[in-house]
Amino acid sequence: MSKILACHLYDYIEVICLYRYSVLITLINGQQINGVFNTTGFTATPIKQEVIYGKQINGVDIEVILTDIKSIKVLNENAQFSIVHF
Repeated sequence: MSKILACHLYDYIEVICLYRYSVLITLINGQQINGVFNTTGFTATPIKQEVIYGKQINGVDIEVILTDIKSIKVLNENAQFSIVHF
């Protein structure tokens, strides 16, 4: 059975996409991703997983599986929130 993201956490995902915040995402495995995200979707694999799409700070396209996220830190000043733990 796949892990399910808590409903209230989707609001944070929507906010970072809507405002195109620069964020630092820390994954459960410790990897950190610095980038700007703009939309959500699903992987094309047989087991569909929800992802967030964007670009890393170096311009490389990226997709991050939502259930792999440990925390999101917003790097913009005066943002709607500063950090959220998943």
